[in-house]
Amino acid sequence: MSRMESIQQSSQALTALPGDVVSALHTLHEFVATSMSIPPQVIVTCRDEKRAFGRAALQAMSYRKAVDMFITRFATKEDWWISEFRYKPEVTIYGRFYRQHGEEDDDMVILDERGWSELVGNVVKLTIVFTSLKFSVVAQSSKT
Repeated sequence: MSRMESIQQSSQALTALPGDVVSALHTLHEFVATSMSIPPQVIVTCRDEKRAFGRAALQAMSYRKAVDMFITRFATKEDWWISEFRYKPEVTIYGRFYRQHGEEDDDMVILDERGWSELVGNVVKLTIVFTSLKFSVVAQSSKT
């Protein structure tokens, strides 16, 4: 049987079903397709600021490039150690996954540099946290 004959038989089988069943199946298919698709944007929050970034753009860049971009977009003077030309702020990126696989990934999870592109492909939200070296150095020196 040729591919064309197979397609014709499939379409004839669908027309053999009552119209309301075909309509319900079409609606169900559209619902499932829509619910399974991941939105093109990723919402990124840092402190009280929210920005939307393109998922494809984030996947195309390396983790380090993304960190540099988040520093440029969100860092304040207080986040820098000494000056803007020395010691960039430390950044931790947390993600909430779109499709979850068990209990371990149902909350915000720290994203690792390895597998960045894969991970960003399944996140719905990123949270950027600046963990400045200056605060940890001050805290350590005040204990002595």
